[in-house]
Amino acid sequence: MSENPTRQRVGLFGGTFDPIHLGHLLIAEHSKEYLNLDEVRFIPAATAPHKQDRESVDGKHRQEMVRLAIGGNSSLVADDRELRRGGTSYTIDTLQELTDEMPGVDFVFVMGSDSLAELSTWREPEKICRLAFVAVVARGGEPKPDLALLGRYLPGETELELERHLVPMPQIEINSTEIRRRIADGRSIRYQVPAAVEAYIRANQLYR
Repeated sequence: MSENPTRQRVGLFGGTFDPIHLGHLLIAEHSKEYLNLDEVRFIPAATAPHKQDRESVDGKHRQEMVRLAIGGNSSLVADDRELRRGGTSYTIDTLQELTDEMPGVDFVFVMGSDSLAELSTWREPEKICRLAFVAVVARGGEPKPDLALLGRYLPGETELELERHLVPMPQIEINSTEIRRRIADGRSIRYQVPAAVEAYIRANQLYR
């Protein structure tokens, strides 16, 4: 989609956030700066299409952890529309809903290289690329994402133009799976999640 410097630019960052951690926050903050975004919306999925083999904690807990994690940063927003909608959360449904609600906004959909590798299996990937500028996070220490996987849905863009979709990031050795495992084993997650999220997990005895 074309960029208009006079329009608001809103980043969309979806996921299960089970739980949200400092790596997620770093991606959002770095993407906001690198892509010149006015805000970034965290959108927890009700049920992620590619993660139906594992049951997440209740959406109300995940939403509250997101809210706690981003507290004090007015450019980060907790958006619960997929949780309210329920069922399987498809990106195209969320994008269409946001486009209808906010017609004067340019949306930037932030995804990881793992999601890019699965993009062909998503619902209506061509339409996703029409409704939003897709930005792919390239984490340090990992192979460079294959932007040709995105290029098939952006046939008018050259190889050089596709590079604009890449967001370089430092190496992040934090992930939600390991955090859940550490909690279950009674080990510390300090400095991996915000202190408020750690306290919430402990108070509600999540992941034990």
